[in-house]
Amino acid sequence: MSNNHNAAIRVQELPPRSELRFELEPKERLSVRLIPGSGDCNVFGADLIPGTTADRWYTFGDETKACLATLNGCQLELIGTVTTEYLAEDESIAPLMRMYANVHLYLEAKRIDARNWLKEDIKRPGSSSIFNTLAQSSLVLSNEGVPIDFDTDVNAEDPIYRPQGQGPRVMVVGPESSGKSTLIKYLANYALKSPAICNPAQAKTDKGDESSQEATSDANGWWPSIVSLDPSTGSAPLPCTLSILPLSPIPQAALPSPSPAFPYGLTTSTTGALPPVASAAHTSNTHSLWLGRENARDNERHTKRAVDWLALALEKRLARDPRARCSGVLIDTPGIITADAKNRYPLLQHYVKALKVDTIIVLGHEKLNVEMTKLFGAQGSGISVVKLPKSDGVVEFDSSFKQKLRSLQIRNYFYGGSSYKKKEENSGAQDENGENLNEDGMEKTSKDSINNIAPSHVEPLGGLPLLSPYSTTLPFDVLEVYSVGQESKAPSSALPIGAQSVSSATQLVKLDHANSAIDQSNLLHSILAIIQPPRGGGGPGVADSKVDPPPTDDELLGAPVLGFVHVAEVDATRKKITVLSPSPGRLPSKTALIGTLDWQDL
Repeated sequence: MSNNHNAAIRVQELPPRSELRFELEPKERLSVRLIPGSGDCNVFGADLIPGTTADRWYTFGDETKACLATLNGCQLELIGTVTTEYLAEDESIAPLMRMYANVHLYLEAKRIDARNWLKEDIKRPGSSSIFNTLAQSSLVLSNEGVPIDFDTDVNAEDPIYRPQGQGPRVMVVGPESSGKSTLIKYLANYALKSPAICNPAQAKTDKGDESSQEATSDANGWWPSIVSLDPSTGSAPLPCTLSILPLSPIPQAALPSPSPAFPYGLTTSTTGALPPVASAAHTSNTHSLWLGRENARDNERHTKRAVDWLALALEKRLARDPRARCSGVLIDTPGIITADAKNRYPLLQHYVKALKVDTIIVLGHEKLNVEMTKLFGAQGSGISVVKLPKSDGVVEFDSSFKQKLRSLQIRNYFYGGSSYKKKEENSGAQDENGENLNEDGMEKTSKDSINNIAPSHVEPLGGLPLLSPYSTTLPFDVLEVYSVGQESKAPSSALPIGAQSVSSATQLVKLDHANSAIDQSNLLHSILAIIQPPRGGGGPGVADSKVDPPPTDDELLGAPVLGFVHVAEVDATRKKITVLSPSPGRLPSKTALIGTLDWQDL
C-alpha cells in the first residue's frame, strides 16, 4: 500500500438508476466527490457538483443514514470506511424516481401559474392589486393580532389569506419512519434547483412577454417554505418546537445533509450563533414556536393553537414576499398512529384547515390513502390526494439513536458543529504488507494527509465552526418561566364528590422557583425557550409581564422563540441560576417557556 494521497481514496461506480445506501456508525465519516464527466449524482435531490478540488467533497457524519442516487450512472471518489454500505439496483428505484419527478412537475406547474398571476396583479394600480393591498395592510405589517381559532370557529374566514397567486401547499403524511422528511427534502431541493425565474417582476409569462430584459439578473429557483409540524427528535431547529423555515436558492440551490442534527440545513436557531463563514450549509432564519413536548398528541389543544399562530405568521410572510407566495409550502407532519384513525385524524384535519392545504401526499399506506381521500378528496374540495410508495431504503430509528440525536441537536446549538474524533494512531492492525493501520483500516501516513485532500472530512460538519458558549449567573427574579397545561392545583380530595381535577390545555402556570423546591428541581438541566415578549416587554429591570395590558396566555403561547438557554445549576441558597447560552451578552428577553426537553452537558 502506497503512502501517497490517493491511498486514502477509493472509487465506486454506480450503474444507471441505482443508489449507494449507507448508515454511519459512531465516529464514522464518509466523504464523497463526483468524478467530472462520469455522470450525475444527488443526495435527497441535491445535486453533487463534479470536480477535482478539495471544496468538491461532500462529508457526512453523526450516524447519518442516506443514499447517493444516480439516474444515468456515475463514478464517485470516497474517503472513509463505512460499516453499512451497499449498492441498491432493485426494480423499484427507477419508478420511484419517476414518481418524485412527476410530483415535482405537478407542483412546478402550479408555481408557474401562481407566479404569472402575481406578475399581472402587481402591475395593477393601487387597491386594484390584491397582493399590494395585502402587503400594505396594517395587520400584515404589525406584530400584533390574534389568529383565528380554527378548532372552535370552523367557518371563520382568514382576513389575510387569499387563494390568488398562491403556490402549492403540500402536506406529507404517513406512519412513522415512512420517509416523510426525506420526501420534503427531495421536493425542496427540486424546487430550489428549478431553472424557473421565481421573481414575478422579472419572469416571462407563457404568452411570450419579453418586456423584462433583466430576467437573468435574478437567481433561478423557487423560494419555498418548509413548515415542520413534527416536534419529535430530529425536528428543526430543536425537538419540542414547531417551525417555519423559509428557503431560497441563494447562496446555494440545495439543502445539504451532512448530519441528522440539522435536517433542513443550518439555521440560526439550530446553531445558536451562526458565523458568516459557514458557507457549506444552507442558512435561513426560522420562525419557531415552543410546544414543550416531543409528541404533538400529548396536548392536542395546545398543538392546534400553536398551529393557528404558526399559520398567521406564514400568511403574513406570504403576503409580503411574492417569491415565497408563488413558491408554495411543504408541510412535514408527525407519524400517523392507530388512535388517529379512531378519532378521524383530528390533528391532520386541523393542519389542512389552518394552513389551507391543497395537496396531500400519502406515503406507503393504502388504508391511510383511502381515508384521506374520503376526508379531503371529495369533488369540489380543492384538495388533491396523491399516494406514493415507501422507499425500500427508509431506515427506522430506535430509541437509542433518538436519544443520541436529541443530545447531539442540543449540543450543536450551544457548541457548534461536531468535528471528527480521531481514533488511536495505531490499533495494532496491519495490512498484507505488514504496514500499520488505524482502526478505520487506513494507513497512518494516509490518514494524516486527509486534511490536505478533503479538509471537510476532519472539520466540523457543514462547515460550521465550533462555538464558545457563554455561562452566566442570574437572580431568580430576572427570568419569568412558564409551563403549559398544568393541572388544577386543587387536590382531588378537596373537590366535590364525583368531580375530577381539570386542566386547561393552554393555561400557563408561572414557576415559583424562588420558593418551590419542585420548580427548582424542574428547572435544573432543562432547556428553556426564550420568547419574544408581547408589546416589547417591561424594559431594563422591569418584568416583561409588567406591561399594559399584561400579556395573555394565548399571546405567550404564540410568541416566537428568540433562542434557547440551558439551566446548568440552581442555587437555592443564593437564589440564583446558572444558564448556558450560545453567545455572550444579555438575554434577548426575560420571558421563558419550559417543557420536557432537558440535557446534561457531560
